[in-house]
Amino acid sequence: MSITVSDLLHLPSLCHASVIGGRGGLNKIVTSISVLEAVDTRVLVDGLFQKGEFFGSEIVITGFLNCLDDVECQCANIRRLAEGGEVGLILFYVGIYLPAVDKRLVALADELDFVLIQMPGLKNLRYGEVISDVTEYIFHDQEKNEFIVSDILARVSRLPEHLRTIRSVLRMLSSQVHASVVLTDDAWHILNLIAWPQNMGAALEGCQHTWGAYAGKGSQPFPPIPGSQVYHFTLWPDGGAAMHLFLIREGLGLNQRIQEQTADLVRISINIWGRGHGAVAIHELIRAILQDDPIKMRRLSDVFHIDVANIQEMWIIHAASPQRLDASKADVKRFCHVLEACTDTQFADRYDGQVLLFSSRLSSERAAEEALEEMLAIAGQDPLVSVCRCYGLENTMDVRQAYLCHQDYLPDARKIWPRKRIFSLGELMFARECHQQVEQGEEYLGRCSKYLDRLQSCSGEWDVAETLGVYLIDMDANVTRTAQAMFLHKNTVKYRLRAISDMLGFHPNKMPDNIQLYQSLAIRRLL
Repeated sequence: MSITVSDLLHLPSLCHASVIGGRGGLNKIVTSISVLEAVDTRVLVDGLFQKGEFFGSEIVITGFLNCLDDVECQCANIRRLAEGGEVGLILFYVGIYLPAVDKRLVALADELDFVLIQMPGLKNLRYGEVISDVTEYIFHDQEKNEFIVSDILARVSRLPEHLRTIRSVLRMLSSQVHASVVLTDDAWHILNLIAWPQNMGAALEGCQHTWGAYAGKGSQPFPPIPGSQVYHFTLWPDGGAAMHLFLIREGLGLNQRIQEQTADLVRISINIWGRGHGAVAIHELIRAILQDDPIKMRRLSDVFHIDVANIQEMWIIHAASPQRLDASKADVKRFCHVLEACTDTQFADRYDGQVLLFSSRLSSERAAEEALEEMLAIAGQDPLVSVCRCYGLENTMDVRQAYLCHQDYLPDARKIWPRKRIFSLGELMFARECHQQVEQGEEYLGRCSKYLDRLQSCSGEWDVAETLGVYLIDMDANVTRTAQAMFLHKNTVKYRLRAISDMLGFHPNKMPDNIQLYQSLAIRRLL
């Protein structure tokens, strides 16, 4: 597969189109094309992505006909498509239905290297012409290209890190060879199932107890799907137990070269992205949850008798580098044991150098506070090791979003609260908001700075921002703890707070009057 976004621009239906954003993605490989008219990105996630209909290297056609005046929704759709591995968007009817392409869409496309292509503003343009051109081009390229391993590995390497998974590889493989793909362990338990086409999923899942009957015989008819053949391959990943790969294809069979390439691709991919994949371990369930892999998540939750729907909290024990958190299996069990007395469901394992725990809702807030302190004690005294509690998670998509928020904004949270080692999801989301405010540029930051500078000019010799920062951010508006932290007498802190109150016109700890003040202090720390 060698077709890139740039190649598509030479097709008859696209030769008059213009690239208006995301030029950094022109060399990305394209494997398919689809149409999307979406408004609510939650629908895009719950209705499409979880069903596996989207995969890396797809280009999408849209006219944003359902959200013509909602630029925020347009941006949200682009960001979610890019996150799902899509390579670009072809915009139709600009100047006809969609008034114009907002500069924010172009800026986002540039940021994500997500190619934004604008079609000429003509009413008689049809989606079908582009779809036909692109589909035919891709089909002919697939017919003459048998270098499956290098092509798919290259495509996976271009995906966002959280999408570089065995499932992504199998989905791409299924699309390229037009066959359903089933991967099982040595006991014939399904680890991954990709149906081609999608409506074959039910028929394949119904065969879960019979895969062993198709093993060791090369290719043979597959009765559950009339007119199809099933191909079996035994895989031996490095240092792991045997696994079994099945391809089910209707119509024309697969030649020997494609069969060899397919088995080699999956074996290599397991070694790169799926160590322990065949062991059916808890960390694979965690990975499936975080990566929204519903079939595998369901299979593994059944193996471990865990009700994934009951997960409402996630706990992350994180270190600045994996070496700082040398949690053995025994330590992981200790972390999990902390929650046994106050939750119905709990499980934990290592994941990307961290320890992740999942649990149902805790019995009380006091129990949560005690659990956090106990986990911190187990983690040790290293100031660069932190514990984060993400609560109020209603589904696995909430879990995934919370995890990504933690990964992206924990460094900012550490700058805002340098004395803390225990964080909440709310604090991470606040850090994200402050980070986004910083990105607004000098004008916004100047307003924040002037707000604090005006207070400083009336204060005399002592530092207003330092006093307020310690009092509001570090010490939760506690005068005694603020005095201890600043090595001041309590009355001195009270005097400063009265002076600040006179300057502000309200006491610094009065909600919601102090919201701007709190955020200005936090942004000052980020800078």
